[in-house]
Amino acid sequence: MKESMNRSYRLAEKLSYLYDLNSKIDTVLSVSMYFLSQFLGTERSSIFLFQPWNQQLTIFSSLDLNKNEIRIPRSEGVAGWVFEHRESAIINSAYSDDRFCEEVDLMTGFRTNNLICAPLCDSNERCLGTLQSLNKTSGDFTIDDLELLDLAARMVAIAITNSKRYRESLVTNEARKKIIGQMAGRYKFPSSPIPN
Repeated sequence: MKESMNRSYRLAEKLSYLYDLNSKIDTVLSVSMYFLSQFLGTERSSIFLFQPWNQQLTIFSSLDLNKNEIRIPRSEGVAGWVFEHRESAIINSAYSDDRFCEEVDLMTGFRTNNLICAPLCDSNERCLGTLQSLNKTSGDFTIDDLELLDLAARMVAIAITNSKRYRESLVTNEARKKIIGQMAGRYKFPSSPIPN
């Protein structure tokens, strides 16, 4: 238990250094996936984000796949099940689990042996997508691994939400400046100084 807490603290510390609002979210999440794989001892970690316009989960960040390269229906595969149920899952025998979608392995050429997956929920409990890590190199995934993934998922969801809000505030501020500039340009200031 103590080792698990130590590992969680070390991962949180590593990730917290990345979450600067001025950083590009793609870079932050890619580096986060690298650290997550290192701490879990897995071959790959990735983020699927929900796209409401097509009702799909789309790969957003993975060190070995291009953004938007993989898309699955929101209820398909382990990621879809986790997204729909908002529950984390440990799958230690991927091809034996009914929830597993082997088509993704066929698309990528990657063989999934085992995986863990957690929902990415914001502070309003709205599910943004899922975070998963595949192929633990030293045996089966454990509850301690899942707790670490859940911690990373909470941090990633916060980073995504904060990045979106920050971008929105920048756009709003630029629009305000533009409107104020236009209004100031139309206003005619008196030519004579104001008397004392």
